[in-house]
Amino acid sequence: MKLFISLIYACWEGFWRRWKGTESDKKWYNQKWFKTVSNIVLAYVVLLLCGYNWLQGLVATLVFQFLFWTQAIGGALDIGRDYPPSEETIKRYKKKFWNKWCEFLVPKKAWYGFFYDFLWMFFRYELPAILVAIILQNPFFLLAGLTSAMSYAFAWALHDNKGKNPIIAEYLSGFFAGLLLTL
Repeated sequence: MKLFISLIYACWEGFWRRWKGTESDKKWYNQKWFKTVSNIVLAYVVLLLCGYNWLQGLVATLVFQFLFWTQAIGGALDIGRDYPPSEETIKRYKKKFWNKWCEFLVPKKAWYGFFYDFLWMFFRYELPAILVAIILQNPFFLLAGLTSAMSYAFAWALHDNKGKNPIIAEYLSGFFAGLLLTL
């Protein structure tokens, strides 16, 4: 039963992540507040169904929503395709403290390239994933940063090689995050 719940929820989270990424219009169901509330409610209920207690479920849901999903992706979204980036984009990178880690780990000539952006995306998603994994005592969720970064890299590779729309990354990252959250 839990695997069934996990798969259904993973599909929801993939859909939700794409829905979240669309521009809001005047319709109430496309407003950011509604998208946020709907995901919080469903994530909380699913965590309770998966056997977590109310406090674990509540705290994990809030961290998942407001740290894992709500943080901006920044300039790394394109996984190295905006090269060289504009000064404004560089400022977006540098707003996040993990950018210093990327600058330390990647040679300066490769800054803002594929590996730099992949690493940046990994840190962006992995740091809140560590918190969620600890709260839920769920080691599977430690893979959420890697699967999110890989989803964007895969989607852009499909785009480059097959002309496919890179929004598949949102479906994939949402699916894997939802699955890992509930395993």
